[in-house]
Amino acid sequence: AQEEEPTFTVSGSIDAYFRANLSSSNMGNTGDTSIFADDAGFSLGLANVNFSYEGEKVGFVLDMAMGNRADVYNGGNLVNQAYMYWNATDKMTLQMGRFNNWMGYERLSAANNFHYSMSHMYSFTARNFNGLVGRFDLGNDWGLGIALMNPLNDIEGNQDTGAYSVGAGVWKGKTSVSALASQESTYIDFKTAFDVSESFSVALNAHIADYSGGDAEGYQPGEGFTSISAYPQIKSSETMSWGMRLEYMMFDSYANDLTVFSPTLTANYTVGALTIKPELRLDAASEDIYTDNDGAAAGGLTAFTLAAVYSF
Repeated sequence: AQEEEPTFTVSGSIDAYFRANLSSSNMGNTGDTSIFADDAGFSLGLANVNFSYEGEKVGFVLDMAMGNRADVYNGGNLVNQAYMYWNATDKMTLQMGRFNNWMGYERLSAANNFHYSMSHMYSFTARNFNGLVGRFDLGNDWGLGIALMNPLNDIEGNQDTGAYSVGAGVWKGKTSVSALASQESTYIDFKTAFDVSESFSVALNAHIADYSGGDAEGYQPGEGFTSISAYPQIKSSETMSWGMRLEYMMFDSYANDLTVFSPTLTANYTVGALTIKPELRLDAASEDIYTDNDGAAAGGLTAFTLAAVYSF
């Protein structure tokens, strides 16, 4: 049989947003711990271009990103992902290069997320890796992945510590369990999703991060966190969908064991390749980590965001 002709594709997205704080001033620091999309007014989110070359056996992906979202989450690097892969057999794929985290449901590009703002889990967990991954098809919808990588978020060489991180995961259909050990930090992630009906679906995610062995990455608060999230979504028409992200976040030994509950209601209205995302988000914390309209400490923050995402 003849081999399939390789295909070269270009895709991507661009997004922008407007945000208004409803319970706090639109000036100064609100104490927002969602990190991204916390600037009031109009702002660019991300310009993202993906180049991929896919053959029957080998190929590559080059993911370029710039803008506010890349500055906050990706250290301002122009290259978000760049990796090569080899389908060594029909059951094994090897991948090497730079790539984003596989845990949770959220990704850097707004075009790949239902909600526009990011969860606290995404904001505080590992995001970028450089290394070698093997993925194995075990049959009957089962899969296994193993990885050897630089320390998490260390994407430009490994000269600082000489240490490495290891990751592994197993999945069946839409359900997966994965783990990562990086220097003195560990992460465990569970996610599953199911359809209640043709128009109603629910996804669940639980994520545990432990930094108690040492703050090797230098940016996480406290000794770790536990995040539990539910993502119910309903499609009300061919062009309109509604979704909630219900995240309960528990930070260990940080601000008296801080907890934050963040219900986020988002609508997705599509017009061709354009998706309009109005979003209402409430962050309710156990401590006064936010500010109110007078600049005084407060235990909650409510904000409205209107985002536009164009995909090509």
